[in-house]
Amino acid sequence: MGGDSRVAFVTGASRGIGRAVVAQLCGLGYRAAAAARSGELLAEVAAETGALAVPLDVTDADAVEEALALAEERLGPVDLLVANAAVAGDPRPSWEQDPEDWWRVFEVNVLGAYHCARAAARRMLDRGAGRIVTVASGAAYFPPGDDFPPISSAYMASKAALMRFTEALATETRPHGVTVFPISPGMVKSDMTAGLFDAIWDDPEIWSPPELAAELIAFLDTGALDRLSGRYIHAADDDWRSLAGHIDDVLVADRHVLRLR
Repeated sequence: MGGDSRVAFVTGASRGIGRAVVAQLCGLGYRAAAAARSGELLAEVAAETGALAVPLDVTDADAVEEALALAEERLGPVDLLVANAAVAGDPRPSWEQDPEDWWRVFEVNVLGAYHCARAAARRMLDRGAGRIVTVASGAAYFPPGDDFPPISSAYMASKAALMRFTEALATETRPHGVTVFPISPGMVKSDMTAGLFDAIWDDPEIWSPPELAAELIAFLDTGALDRLSGRYIHAADDDWRSLAGHIDDVLVADRHVLRLR
């Protein structure tokens, strides 16, 4: 489908990956709503891309409903939701953290994605069409070790929970024509990762440009991989542009999912 007939709603859109997604989609002709907490940065995004700026705290369910309603009033029915809003959490050992701060990571990364997916899915189900993309992370499954910079335990756990939620949601929505994908953007330099990876910050082989995740999201919205709804696609490590030719192999082998082997 052409971007000129589609509406996207992107959270965490004021910087980093979300900002790149909005720029990519608007460049393709989408009408996009850019949602985030930072009004000043959102204004910059709107000026640069023509997107609708929607100040939003994704942990507030009522605010999410109002934001989706505003986007649909101004732009039309939302065809694509990109649930990207996230926080990194505190990389210190779990026992050194305040429990409320630790849980806040789940409130943004998991509950926030749930609020947005719930609000969007109900609208999409009524129309029998739509796509939802959640921005997960390799932190959900890679083995932590002494040779890797410390990462928040809350972040790792929240991204694993987000992947499983997304797979479950895909199973629920599949009979109704709505597809759902968890993706990884790869390792992206951003305000969220600054200070966490100082030891590898200057290694060009580690990092992925945020535009790569944006390209993957736009590709998913073509419908080429709809049969893989619920399965995890890595922007940097998967050859997703040719994956459509291997869908049966993926399904038979049950790949691109979190499983115990």
